[in-house]
Amino acid sequence: MTVPTASLPLPPGPVGLPLPARGAHPYGPVMSFRPGMAGDFVAVSSPAAAREALLENDAALAARFVTDVARALAHSSESLFFLPSSSALWRQHRAAVGAHLSAGRGLDGAAQRVRDRHARGLAASVRARSGAPVEVGEAVLGTVLNVVSGILFSEDVVGMRVRGGQPFEDLVAAVLADWTRPNVSDAFPFLAPLDLLGARRRVSGGLTRLYEFLDDEFIERRLAGGENHSRGDLLDVVLARHANSELTRSEMTKFFTFTDIFLATSNTSRITVEWAMALLLKHQGKMEKVQAELAASLGSKDFIEERDLDKLPYLHAVVKETLRLQPPAPLLPRMVIADGVSLGGFSVPTGTCVLVNLWAMGRDPAVWPRPEEFVPERFLGNEAADFRGMDFAYKPFGAGRRMCPGLDFATRLVPLLLASILHRVEWRLPGGMAPEDLELKDRYSMVLELAEPLRAVPVLSTP
Repeated sequence: MTVPTASLPLPPGPVGLPLPARGAHPYGPVMSFRPGMAGDFVAVSSPAAAREALLENDAALAARFVTDVARALAHSSESLFFLPSSSALWRQHRAAVGAHLSAGRGLDGAAQRVRDRHARGLAASVRARSGAPVEVGEAVLGTVLNVVSGILFSEDVVGMRVRGGQPFEDLVAAVLADWTRPNVSDAFPFLAPLDLLGARRRVSGGLTRLYEFLDDEFIERRLAGGENHSRGDLLDVVLARHANSELTRSEMTKFFTFTDIFLATSNTSRITVEWAMALLLKHQGKMEKVQAELAASLGSKDFIEERDLDKLPYLHAVVKETLRLQPPAPLLPRMVIADGVSLGGFSVPTGTCVLVNLWAMGRDPAVWPRPEEFVPERFLGNEAADFRGMDFAYKPFGAGRRMCPGLDFATRLVPLLLASILHRVEWRLPGGMAPEDLELKDRYSMVLELAEPLRAVPVLSTP
């Protein structure tokens, strides 16, 4: 809802304050700041202000701040994640993605079998390395990439090589590193043409190789094979649109949603599983409760399947608590594109970037008792704290028309992968490290991940 704002004051705040990722500030739940010369930013850090931003002003906050690296190869001009939701192309992309990453037919049947197969493969891989340190995030990333590739193209992608011989998964990791790293070009736009950190140049090269790889290995091969769009994957949808003259051959090659899905889903899923494992290793009592639940619910089953997840309420509580404490995307960005927007009684002019501070809201002591503690039990029987619910104190996937399109995908895959590496495996820290010595420091960029990759030792447990 928009209201007349001519008489309302602008939000309070200092000039030049760094991005407010570490909680609310003395200026209150709606504050303004200007990082460098990038324009006006407003951070909201209360459930009431988040509701205003994500629900009541949903249509007016329909765009996103476009970073300099997102402009590489004009990616943002056709990207699901950067186009305004008023764009016809955005609606087309959203519908295509929703058909394959949202609850219902797109995530059931063959797609569910893909997830089960790769979860089983991850579990088998971890068990085969019993007694040796495993880099948890790296193992999970490869699995997620293959799951995504199976849904998009009905084929695995890990181990395939792009131009120059680089493994696909290494290229994705390299692009993600630059994609999420703070960039001076965003704070001082007049420096963007100089690309002082080389980020846009590296991302341009990485995206070029990604486009070429996806085109050569999947699109061109499928076209040459003359298949009649019978696989039911997202590529079939794109090929059908091409056959109906809705997409040119060039547009199909640069169907940025393929790249967006790989970049977004792989990163957030990996980060969440890695954080959950780190928190459980730090809190051995919670780890024991999860593994006891798995043993009691799965019995003699060697491997978990997605259909087993409904019997694992404590596991789901662990995932929810992880997302409260360490949301992979701690700041949800929206851009004001209409006049008359107000948040918390303050005027927010057109062109302002609004950041919904999930990190701060997840640690608000007025909402969460013992907010700094890892307490999965707080989500047991708490129906209000639902990903799609109306409780705006807990919105790790956002809300409104720009809610994460991969919500249903992530809420199925993340618990499945976490359960897969916990079932029938005991985990220990390397070098005899005690749980209390494990440091859970994070590295903040556009995502919130562990400062140091988590390494842990799996040991097969007795059935």
